[in-house]
Amino acid sequence: MTAAAALVRRLPPPPPPRLPLHSAKRAVTANGAAAGGALQVLRGTVDYAGTAGLAANAKVVGTYTASQLASGQVTRRIDTSESRFVPTQVLNSSGTVIGLSNPVWLLRSAPPGGIPAPRAA
Repeated sequence: MTAAAALVRRLPPPPPPRLPLHSAKRAVTANGAAAGGALQVLRGTVDYAGTAGLAANAKVVGTYTASQLASGQVTRRIDTSESRFVPTQVLNSSGTVIGLSNPVWLLRSAPPGGIPAPRAA
């Protein structure tokens, strides 16, 4: 037996095929949340409408109070069975939005026309 054949015999079998992921666990970090305030995680479906269809489709999927954010970070599982975008917003104690984030894009495939080079990670 050659050394290469011996090496191949010792390798473990390949893992079974992985099923496509339909959710992603994401961490949200917030510091200094005001008493009575909250952080909301929103989720929307990517529709590639451009400027033709500006109707909002993002919905609140998680709300975290200042006390829940005291450790600085919370995690949230996001449904990714379709391409999604996930922004966050900060509310003050009266429920008024006082801060917004840029969305995280969770794409199932490359968008039509590709990802512009300056935005590709």
